[in-house]
Amino acid sequence: MRKLVIAFFSLLLLFAVFTAFRSTESPVQEIKSRYVEDLKAFHEQSESFKQSLNSEDWDEMKLKAEFKSLRMSFKKIEFMLDYLQPQDVKDFINGAPLPKTERNAPRLVVVEPKGLQRMEELLYEAPLDLPALKKLAKDLEYQVGQVQRFSKVQNFSDRQVFEALRQGLVRITAMGITGFDTPASDEALRESAQVWQSMGDYAKLYLAYADAPELKKEIEAKWDIGQRLLDQGDFETFDRAEFIREVIEPLYGALLDLHHHLAYETAAEVYRGELPVNYESRHLFSGDFLNLSYYTGLKPKEEAFEYQKKLGRLLFFDPVLSGDLDRSCASCHHPDKAYSDGLPKSVAKGGGTLSRNAPGLYNALYAEKFFHDLRADRMETQMEHVIFSAQEFDSDYRRIFRRLEESEEYQNLFKEAFPEQQGRINRYSLSKAIMAFLSQLQSYDSRVDRYLRSESEDLSEAEITGLNLFMGKAACATCHFVPTFSGLVPPLYMENESEVLGVFESPDNKKLDSDLGRFGAGVVQDEAPFFKNSFKTPGLRNVEFTAPYFHNGAYPDLESVLDFYNQGGAAGMGIPLEHQTLPADSLELSEQEISALKQFMLALSDTSQQIMVPDSFPKLNTISRKISTY
Repeated sequence: MRKLVIAFFSLLLLFAVFTAFRSTESPVQEIKSRYVEDLKAFHEQSESFKQSLNSEDWDEMKLKAEFKSLRMSFKKIEFMLDYLQPQDVKDFINGAPLPKTERNAPRLVVVEPKGLQRMEELLYEAPLDLPALKKLAKDLEYQVGQVQRFSKVQNFSDRQVFEALRQGLVRITAMGITGFDTPASDEALRESAQVWQSMGDYAKLYLAYADAPELKKEIEAKWDIGQRLLDQGDFETFDRAEFIREVIEPLYGALLDLHHHLAYETAAEVYRGELPVNYESRHLFSGDFLNLSYYTGLKPKEEAFEYQKKLGRLLFFDPVLSGDLDRSCASCHHPDKAYSDGLPKSVAKGGGTLSRNAPGLYNALYAEKFFHDLRADRMETQMEHVIFSAQEFDSDYRRIFRRLEESEEYQNLFKEAFPEQQGRINRYSLSKAIMAFLSQLQSYDSRVDRYLRSESEDLSEAEITGLNLFMGKAACATCHFVPTFSGLVPPLYMENESEVLGVFESPDNKKLDSDLGRFGAGVVQDEAPFFKNSFKTPGLRNVEFTAPYFHNGAYPDLESVLDFYNQGGAAGMGIPLEHQTLPADSLELSEQEISALKQFMLALSDTSQQIMVPDSFPKLNTISRKISTY
């Protein structure tokens, strides 16, 4: 019996020692305690704001002051909460202040906006809609209470803290300093400074466990510089180029180094699927920031991928895919025009034009949905629309497969590219080959990218001014999010946005274009009134080569586009448009500022991956077709 007691207490002692050792391996428990306490404070602040709205002696100025305190209490835990429970943040706490539809419902279900951004809009609108604000405050307090209760039993690891920190850097860059989160107030930098301080407090806890003096010094210094810049910054004059180049980009890589140095597992080691952001990337503004495999299912590391790209290039330029052998993908997507075609609307089969402008194809695969009206949810589906359309390829799969199968050369190419399928020619292999070709059309090495990565000094003063305007006063980056400069929404980059701008038939006649966009695309979930005239937010990289602009190709140059935005779209020019998402207020940009914006946008050009027409195509036994320059 005595031996059993001794053995029992020995095990207890070992467990105590082990637990003590574990508790000093990382600060994750301290971080969780802070997070739970800060979340509790946020809940208490939301309850206090709700009570203030319901008091008889409420005062609008006091409400705005208390709301700012509520926002700041949220910002203290935003980066961690947004990482752990992104859907709750988006749907109930701090989502965009616009109605949306339930994507998984079999019918049209409209979801009205909730949370802090919508509350801010109401609070700053005149007259104040007090009943609506009360309802939103009540909903917020309830949802934050639910999240707070869950947080008490919620666990997270050191890996997740590092992922949240690096995702927080992305969020501050793409949504914080741009003013996206503050649609009505001027609190963007002040709130970003609060987020920055909270993230820094968490990050610096890990430095005590690192045996890397230079790395610790760099992280501490960069964090302190970032805090100073944000604390002292003014929204219109804040130097975002300096902040990204001197602080965000170096810290993004340094936190990755610290993560590896402390030997914590990474997402790739514990997660079997693909994620949209490549955690191992050291830079936001680089070609490996987003994960191609997530968006396409392609496997670039496999040996067969090189053969898939080779095959895809031939299929892209070969008219063999069209019914009459008279058109190819390149008919509307010319390499020398960043794979657009330079026309307002592309030429249709049999004469006339298609209904919309052909977009460029650089970075086109990095998307959740395709076409101007977002009607295709996969690139494979987008290709089918083109193949079956009587105005485009006017063909079908059976005809295409029969032609390809009668070519011994094509058969061999498919065998090389898809050995696991024994070279079968089918929808999968056809679409994957073309996607493999398109994967080469990356554009993340412009002069802007190299400057922000500190690899070059090759940006003029005007171009840097344009960058700061784009991400600040001009509000371009609140829809064209960095680093893609498209509507792919950060920080997860899993969803495409569309906007109602009020584009005219031409810049001169001020008559709204009749195209209904998403509303008329045949997708049940998009048949909501607020999707009328709504179109996908395109990427702006290589915009130098893709004129004319907008879905209808009606705006011939960047000057006409920038003038349209400067005046506030249709609503800003006195044309009623109920659901316009572009603010109708004039940006009040000077001619010099518009010029700087244009110069910056031109500096986003990078066509280094341009791939031209093959010299010849595989032979077909019974038919012939000509090689055409588009």
